[in-house]
Amino acid sequence: LEGIALAPDHPTRMPLLMIHENRGLQPYMLDVARALAEAGHPVVSPDLLTRVGGTARTVDDPSLTTRAVPSEVHEADLIAVFDALVERHGRVGVFGFCFGGEMGWRLVTRRTPERAALFYGIGPDAVDVPAIACPVYAVYAEDDPRVNDTLPPLCEALWEAGTDVVLESWPGTKHAFHDHSRPERHHPEAAAAVWERALAFLA
Repeated sequence: LEGIALAPDHPTRMPLLMIHENRGLQPYMLDVARALAEAGHPVVSPDLLTRVGGTARTVDDPSLTTRAVPSEVHEADLIAVFDALVERHGRVGVFGFCFGGEMGWRLVTRRTPERAALFYGIGPDAVDVPAIACPVYAVYAEDDPRVNDTLPPLCEALWEAGTDVVLESWPGTKHAFHDHSRPERHHPEAAAAVWERALAFLA
């Protein structure tokens, strides 16, 4: 687990379980965790690559991703961390990016955080959507065919279930547009806007 210290002069807000992208706790993900902590949120982000050597292994093996571990194992690990945080803090939010957005969707069908902010994640199976009992802020990119092809059935299921959700697609953006470490994808204006909206939603 990566523990991030809170800014001493900021009021403490809801603790967050942050779920990283598919290449683990890369520097960008740690930057996000620090930014959340600076906004007052205690953050825990488990390295889901630990079972195959940890994020550090991606330096020697760039092909290593979270797909090296069965998704059911990731789900069980995240549920264990979530339950531990709830036992300690009572209320917990979820924040996820890419793979983390996908796993965040799955987590909110199994547990009930206070809120979930999920970036460009493939949603859960339609049959699981009625189990979602928390508000969700879901962010997507305009140019992201693999993920966006999954959105019509997700939106239909969310509508039919009456889920408390705000789902946004940002024009002129590509998948991972919030990632400042990928200049070919980073969209500074959209990234800044969704960040402020996500913080306001979590607060």
